[in-house]
Amino acid sequence: MKNAEPNQSASFFQTEKEKATVAEQQEHERFKNIAFMRLGTFTGMVILALLWNKTGMAYWGVGILVLLVIFLILMRKQQEARTNRNFQRNLVAINDDELARLDLRFKRPETGAEFREKDHNYSDDLDIFGEFSLFKLLNRSRTAEGSRRLANWLKNPANAAEVDLRQAAAADFARHPELIQQWEATALLHKHAAKHVGEFQEWVVEPFPAPLENALPLRWYPLLTLLIAVLYFAGALPGIVVLISLGIHLVILGRYAGFVKLLANSTTSMGQTLTAYSDLLKKAEHAPYQSAWWQARKTRIAGSSAALAKVGNLFEKLDYRNNPYFAIFIGIPTLWDMHCLASLENWKAIHHQHLNDWLDVLADTEAMNSLAGHAFANPEYIVPDVQHVPEVTIAATALGHPLIPAAKRISNDFGMRGTGKTILVTGSNMSGKSTFLRTIGLNLVLAQMGAVVSAGAFACSPVRVFSSMRTQDSLEESTSSFYAELKRLRKLLGLSDENAVAPVFYLLDEILKGTNSADRHRGAEALIRQLHAKKASGMVSTHDLELGEWGATESYIHNFHFRSDVENGQLHFDYRLHEGICRSFNASELMRMMGIAIGPDKTPLAH
Repeated sequence: MKNAEPNQSASFFQTEKEKATVAEQQEHERFKNIAFMRLGTFTGMVILALLWNKTGMAYWGVGILVLLVIFLILMRKQQEARTNRNFQRNLVAINDDELARLDLRFKRPETGAEFREKDHNYSDDLDIFGEFSLFKLLNRSRTAEGSRRLANWLKNPANAAEVDLRQAAAADFARHPELIQQWEATALLHKHAAKHVGEFQEWVVEPFPAPLENALPLRWYPLLTLLIAVLYFAGALPGIVVLISLGIHLVILGRYAGFVKLLANSTTSMGQTLTAYSDLLKKAEHAPYQSAWWQARKTRIAGSSAALAKVGNLFEKLDYRNNPYFAIFIGIPTLWDMHCLASLENWKAIHHQHLNDWLDVLADTEAMNSLAGHAFANPEYIVPDVQHVPEVTIAATALGHPLIPAAKRISNDFGMRGTGKTILVTGSNMSGKSTFLRTIGLNLVLAQMGAVVSAGAFACSPVRVFSSMRTQDSLEESTSSFYAELKRLRKLLGLSDENAVAPVFYLLDEILKGTNSADRHRGAEALIRQLHAKKASGMVSTHDLELGEWGATESYIHNFHFRSDVENGQLHFDYRLHEGICRSFNASELMRMMGIAIGPDKTPLAH
């Protein structure tokens, strides 16, 4: 199933960028005009104050009060103009990023490198994370929770039922590209939106210290102090009683100052982060999406934005204690910290069981924004058919590598069916073997996370992708690249023995390249025979023609190849997948082109 016109997305991004640019300029002008009005209002207040001082007429004071109200209103309007300007500025940047991404130019710095797992089944080999990676191609998340969720979807294939739900949800979201961008622009308004909320999650489940809980009723002691102050002004009590009562305030606050300070320090900027999450969940609560995947999540976030806004505001109020003037004139007289702690504990008691649900939906929403944004940006991609069948099945036409520009991408048809099968891919250097293996692997990863794929048609069964393509030596572990490859192959055999629902689909590039040709051939043949008896199928690329000849005699092996041709002393590659064993190799020609003369017996000539 294909999406819309290929140029539709570029046109949308360009139009939205131009609209946001105009709106940003208008809001900036409004911001400046309000600033001049504020300056004029402040100047008017100063003039009226001078007149009041000179004449002593009280009505000048009324004028100052009126101008003060106007000044405060203008200040609020200016803050709104600043927010609107920054929102439009964010939209400009988002659409500029989308236009660049269409050409596979990635402007955002996030690489997803922090989500790499050592010895993961495929992520390093298939460029899932890194400077030029699938994560960069997909990522439209703006919070730490969303980025982590997208990374988890990339690293862990979903079952076929979940894939169906995500596909429908991505199509639902993709019908509203403006909402995806508004989500991003809103998150970018809050510089703290990308922060982790681990400290907050820990605080929610921490038991409140019993001594402090028992002391919380003392927060109402200021009412007694207020009564004492009234009696003092009425002449019924001496001033020393008021001072003693305020001293009791200091004792109460001092006794629990350490706990309050620890809480405030461990939740630095938490209020602003939660306010950002509140704004995002408010958008989610009012989103018009209708898919079953979304409706199941929407019910879990009812009231979440208001609740997070409230607790974010409470954390910000707790931070007021750091202002010495506030502490002296309000904090101590009202026992402010105790009231904040009581309100926070009350919030925790009511909402703590819902927090993980809210954050889970927020992360899911951002990950789905990434899938939907990718689908909208690439309308020529198709929704794959992930079939509920137990054996390995792949059927694709015009299958292309999603990280190769469309103008340079060479697409191929491919199909395989059955477990215990191996496809041998032979071919000359630089002919496209490794790229094709990655093409298969990347599109399987995309398909099994619910994303669209680069193909004319694509159907597959659920599989556990495994690759061994970039094995390297390790000084830290004192292992050679050959031993590192053997460890990967041992892991493959172990995965193939697991009693999992989905079979393994392996991608092995230049198998056993770290040893001599005889051992390489024997080892590769033995490995493929072993895999034939297991719950696995896959592809093996090799330069070993004898392995291909042997494979031609086995019913569970199919040979394909990529070729190169020499014309007028130049190498030409068609990057097309052909059936059979490769009969043309180019190593000698490549060495000749690099200035290494080859003799009649294929050995280098001495000079």
